[in-house]
Amino acid sequence: MKADPSDRIDPRAMVKGTMLRAHLSWATSRFGAGYEPVRQRLSEPVLALLSRPVLPTDWIPVSSLIELDRAIADAAGEPPETTWLALGRHSAALNLTGVYKSFISSEPHRFFERMTVLHHQFQSFGKSVYERTGERSGRIRIESPSTYSRVYCVSGKGYYEEALRLLQAPGPIVVRETECATAGAAACIFELAW
Repeated sequence: MKADPSDRIDPRAMVKGTMLRAHLSWATSRFGAGYEPVRQRLSEPVLALLSRPVLPTDWIPVSSLIELDRAIADAAGEPPETTWLALGRHSAALNLTGVYKSFISSEPHRFFERMTVLHHQFQSFGKSVYERTGERSGRIRIESPSTYSRVYCVSGKGYYEEALRLLQAPGPIVVRETECATAGAAACIFELAW
């Protein structure tokens, strides 16, 4: 699959295997074991990565995750952003009720503050900063991203939405990306309200 010209992918940028595993779980539920319609769209290096078990704690190239997400969206035949949002939501639902359920807090501000402290345990690029903007609102800034892709940002938006649902935020839950590095901004900024 071709990369988007607005992407900037540092070949050294890595993410935890838990992200890849969650997206493969979604693909398996959609396309069945082996997710063949997706596999047909993947490069040899990504297929080689998928030929072995990926542990939640493994570091994998973010480029592989982005290629996988593009292939999943293409195979799904829906607008790509619909699929990428679904992948982010599924990742939050799977990981925040499973391996990382200890990160869940009953207070959204506390959860997102904690999430920014743990940022580098899940991805090797950018710096996450959280700011409270109101009693039921906040802002996440991903600063100095050496790697960025619309795929990753849309999936992240879905992740934040589902995290707020899992936190039982009173709602209505609104997550908007107001600035994006893919559009030339210095940071990716997500405004959250609940």
